[in-house]
Amino acid sequence: MIFFDANGRPRRGVLIGSLLLNLFLVAVVGGQYLRHREGDGPVLMRVLQHVTSRLDAKDAAAFRTVLRQEAPRYAQAQENLARARAEIDRQLLAPHFDPVATRAAMQQWQAAWNVFVGSFSNALVEAMGRLSPAGRRALVNAAPHQRPDL
Repeated sequence: MIFFDANGRPRRGVLIGSLLLNLFLVAVVGGQYLRHREGDGPVLMRVLQHVTSRLDAKDAAAFRTVLRQEAPRYAQAQENLARARAEIDRQLLAPHFDPVATRAAMQQWQAAWNVFVGSFSNALVEAMGRLSPAGRRALVNAAPHQRPDL
């Protein structure tokens, strides 16, 4: 099975990849949900607003405070990610589809995603560290989970 090495231990890369994919899917699904519900603000901020709505007032305030303080560290990466996504959209909507340019745009988005996740994950871990155990539990329970097929 691809999830385990020859000794039966879980492969770390697969688990990390799965976590990042889940975070991405939460952002996409949450963004689509919130876009239809709350207008056209930045997707990340709308997703975070939705997530913090699951927290009590004290935890939500602590979470938001950390993310605001850390914003300068991930804001540029977030902006680059949005530009890369816009380029994918531009390629897909072009009158003449160019698979080479579309692949290049997707590779650029992937690189921008990796930089964003690297910079934002530090802020996210710091923010989660300020939550109460009940707050962390609320966030875990609110996120969609995939169950591994064993």
